[in-house]
Amino acid sequence: MLSCQSVSGGSVNLEVGLQQAKSERARAAICDATIASLAAVGYAETSINRVAAMADFSKGAVQHHFPTKEDLIAATVDALLLRTVQSRGKKPATVEDALLSAWQRFINTPAYRALMEVLNAARTDMALQQRISSELLDWGQKLDRQSLASYQAVSGDDDEVVMLLNMTRSFMRGLLVQEQYGVGAAATLDYVRKWIELIAPLLELKDNK
Repeated sequence: MLSCQSVSGGSVNLEVGLQQAKSERARAAICDATIASLAAVGYAETSINRVAAMADFSKGAVQHHFPTKEDLIAATVDALLLRTVQSRGKKPATVEDALLSAWQRFINTPAYRALMEVLNAARTDMALQQRISSELLDWGQKLDRQSLASYQAVSGDDDEVVMLLNMTRSFMRGLLVQEQYGVGAAATLDYVRKWIELIAPLLELKDNK
């Protein structure tokens, strides 16, 4: 599968070779430009030509790594989904802190807006939907596992944890959509805090020490 992921760290495995490392860096730069384009102008206006210009590559160089727009979008989706299930870093002190951090660090971001553009397009683009459906299914399952690893329900029901966290993500995604109707950042944050106020008493953080 074509990938956006760059080689981690500053060192490159000797077996990979300099050319492979250069190729990985190029793919990462192209996918970063794709994310920026999706967030700025949407799915329909994100083209190989636009991405090439934003990444400072030739169109031919982009197509060397990603021959079609569908290839480019599919690889970019892989990178975007990975960002939402990576380590959360320092453990939050309260449920309220954890949920607010999820909004600020992962959802209220250009990268998540880019992902929303692709998800919206896939609703009617059957070829795109088929291309990314298995990745989306795997993503959802990883998020559910992450929810269960981080939270427990006051009721003791694991299914309630999954339901509440899925409701929270759905609500927060909806807040991104309402931006186009003139709802400002301050009002949106008020909505987030009110939702957290309603949900937090139903959840507890797990002690993962």
